[in-house]
Amino acid sequence: MQAYDLDQLITFSRESPTKQIFFESKNLKAQVMGLEPGQRIPPCSMDHDVVFLVIYGEGEIIVDGQSVSVRPTSWVHVPKEIRTRSIEARTKMAILATQVR
Repeated sequence: MQAYDLDQLITFSRESPTKQIFFESKNLKAQVMGLEPGQRIPPCSMDHDVVFLVIYGEGEIIVDGQSVSVRPTSWVHVPKEIRTRSIEARTKMAILATQVR
């Protein structure tokens, strides 16, 4: 078993969003992301399903042009078949992103 204190892993930068991969195995990749208000993770595609869990803050997750508002405890599943996904922070945000391989 492995346990992580996510509060200790989350960082922020005024220049750009931050990402910290803290777990990776054959079946799973987990990272925390920190975004300042107004920062955006640009659209990208993935070869795996991704689950986003908002730890704190508010913003938007945009999937193939469709936007969903998220806040603390919001859980969003994005199947690998989706072409693009991005994240935009309205407030200071921390997100757990898990790729399921």
